[in-house]
Amino acid sequence: MISHTITFDSMLPTFLSTPAPASENASPWQLPFKFVGGYGLSTKEIGVVLSVQGIYSMIATVFLFPIIVRKLGALGLFRLVAISYPILYIATPYLVLLPDSLRMAGVYAVVIWKCTFATMSYPSNAILLTNSAPSLLMLGTINGVAASTASLCRAFGPTASGFLFSAGLRIGYSGLAWWCSAIIALAGAIISLSMTDKGGRMDVDEKQSEEDQEMGFEDHILDHNSLDSALAAAEPRSMDQDDDAEQSR
Repeated sequence: MISHTITFDSMLPTFLSTPAPASENASPWQLPFKFVGGYGLSTKEIGVVLSVQGIYSMIATVFLFPIIVRKLGALGLFRLVAISYPILYIATPYLVLLPDSLRMAGVYAVVIWKCTFATMSYPSNAILLTNSAPSLLMLGTINGVAASTASLCRAFGPTASGFLFSAGLRIGYSGLAWWCSAIIALAGAIISLSMTDKGGRMDVDEKQSEEDQEMGFEDHILDHNSLDSALAAAEPRSMDQDDDAEQSR
């Protein structure tokens, strides 16, 4: 999931800054796949888009995430995000086909779409990682491996996507990098459908607490019976019992 976000963040500014090819140098389009285009935005305009992305990310994290995770759960939200990324990658390169009056609206729609799911993927991923740890001793190791994997994605994700983006522009398929990313994201979405959030450290702790409560209830019953026995033994004997004892002597 982290690699999807990193790849999208690295390709979006490149896509927005890529100028549309001159008509005399442009190869003929053969929709739906063979076309080359870009937005040709200036650095200032791209900065505004990225600023909107950052502001909206904060709002989505604070207000949207608690509501949605409460309804879907961490695993349900993670699956929703994983399924949305292939669709996002497939749709993004087609923004260049929009009319001029709708091009920027399409960019902001994609940015808000991406930010909504990206800001929810990080905390849900962290919750699932924490629950998957069999014990607190293993939690540090699992988080360390996850952080190392994320760093590896940050190193190779932009490199691979940049190479594919350049190759796509050369051969006349500007969506090549996006569609390759969509295939990888689709594989991740399929894997997420077989994931489970049961059997982790939290479930073990809950089961242990239930067992402790049951043991405490049983101990309470045993203590209550023992107390009754002790009280019965300590009660003064009746007069009839004393007479029977003297006659037996």
